Amino acid sequence: MKKNIAIIMGGYSSEFEISLKSGNVVYDYLDKEKFNPYRIHIFKEKWIYVDDLNKEYPVNRHDFSVDTRKGKLTFDCVFNAIHGTPGEDGLLQAYFELLGIPQTSCDYYQSALTFNKRDLLSVLRPYGIRAAPSYYLNLGDEIDTEAILAKVGLPCFVKANRAGSSFGISKVYKKEELKAAIENAYREDDEIIIESFLDGTEVSVGVITFEGKTKVLPITEIVSENDFFDYEAKYEGKSQ
Repeated sequence: MKKNIAIIMGGYSSEFEISLKSGNVVYDYLDKEKFNPYRIHIFKEKWIYVDDLNKEYPVNRHDFSVDTRKGKLTFDCVFNAIHGTPGEDGLLQAYFELLGIPQTSCDYYQSALTFNKRDLLSVLRPYGIRAAPSYYLNLGDEIDTEAILAKVGLPCFVKANRAGSSFGISKVYKKEELKAAIENAYREDDEIIIESFLDGTEVSVGVITFEGKTKVLPITEIVSENDFFDYEAKYEGKSQ
């Protein structure tokens, strides 16, 4: 009997559009001879199942089920295609764990930790893992340009602490550019991190758990055609 797979997509952040694209790719390519895939759009204002005719059915958040014309629809597994909150920061991972529904992401603790750049760095440092010098700001803090640049130097990166897809990130070359970059980051999060620029080879390494074993995927070198690995480089073909 084929399993029902809920492909969740959307989310509450600026990344919702790219998440919808990711989710639809999964929907299009998931083997329909083995699985019954369902597109579930998750937004702040509504959670809905969208059928092939684009008809919308509300999701019951108490048990993550859907009442359709054919009866009550429940799911055997959730494929998480959400970028940003609540799909990458542990919220939905904890929700599905409470409901006892398997899902494709890591668990809620790892999700919450790795989505928060500042918290992750604080955990990594005791293990001797080196990171760029950084300076933290919260919304409402005084912006002491001299103190910031004394610690991180120029050029530097200003980042939203809890955001992805390079939203809220600026590369700053001049002192005069810093405040505008900070304002840009605050549009995504009320916590930001400012880091020194590190000049070197940029790589990405994926790690998955498959059949109970941890598998490290091949190292991928990132070569951006832009000034850094920004949204265009990630999603619009401006990288190699």
